[in-house]
Amino acid sequence: MQTEWIEKTIFYLFLPVVFAVFRKLAPPRIRGAEHRYDEAQVPEPLPTGLIGAAMWALGLALALLFFALKTANRWWAGLDGPSVLTQYATPWTWCFFPGFAALAAPWPATVWYLRKIGRWEEADAIEDEADSKGRANSYRVMKWLCIGVVCPIAVFTLLAIPIHLSIAGLEVRVGHFASIRSERFDLRKARRLTIVDGYRERDGTFHSAKDLIIDFTDGRRLRGNQVGDGGTNIRDDVMDMLLTKTHLTPHHASTIDDISPIGR
Repeated sequence: MQTEWIEKTIFYLFLPVVFAVFRKLAPPRIRGAEHRYDEAQVPEPLPTGLIGAAMWALGLALALLFFALKTANRWWAGLDGPSVLTQYATPWTWCFFPGFAALAAPWPATVWYLRKIGRWEEADAIEDEADSKGRANSYRVMKWLCIGVVCPIAVFTLLAIPIHLSIAGLEVRVGHFASIRSERFDLRKARRLTIVDGYRERDGTFHSAKDLIIDFTDGRRLRGNQVGDGGTNIRDDVMDMLLTKTHLTPHHASTIDDISPIGR
C-alpha cells in the first residue's frame, strides 16, 4: 500500500515537470504572415467535421496495425514448416506500437498534410487552438513524441515478429527476438527435464509461474514457456506434448536457479 502511494506521488509530480520542460523547449509559436501570395489565398472551406473525421480515420488505421503485426508473427512462424503445435508471441506485444501511434501520430500528420496541400489557414487554426490549450508548441511536441517514443517502439515491435515456439515431430523450433533464423532443439537429445514452480525477484520474493526446463546433451537449455510474458504458467498443451515426446522422468525445482548443472 505504501509502495502504491509512493508511485502515485511520483507520477503526479512527474507530469507537471514534463509539461514545464515542453513549454520551455517548445514555446507557443508566433503566427506570422510571411506566406507567399499564392499560399495566402484562402481555398474553399472544407466540410464541417472533415478534418476531425480524417484524424479519427488515421488513428483507427494505425490501431488496426495490431492485426497486421499479429498476422506477420504467425506468417513468420509458418516459415519453419508444418508443426503439430505452435505458440505465438503474446498478443500484448502487438498493442504498444499501434496504440501509441494511434494516439500520437494523427494530429501532427493531419497538420502537416494540410500545409502540404496549401491549406495554411486550417493548419494554423488547429495549431493556434492547441497551443493556447497546452501553452506550448503542440506540433513540435507531438513530432518529438512520434520520433522519440513511437519510432523506437515501432523498431522493437518489428524485431519481435520472429518470436514463436513450434513443435513438429521430435523437433522444437524457437524464434528469438531480432533473430532471422529459428533455434532448433532435437528432443531425442534431451537429457533432463525439470518442472519449476516459479521465480524469485532480487529481494527474494517468490512468484508462482510454472515452467518446464529441458537440458540437452550439447549444453543448451529450452524453456517451455519461452514465448510467454515471463509471469504466466506454461501452457498445458505445450507441457503435455514436451513430456510425451521426451519420455523423460520429470524432476522438480522451486526455481530455475535451483537446478544443478547437467554434469552433477
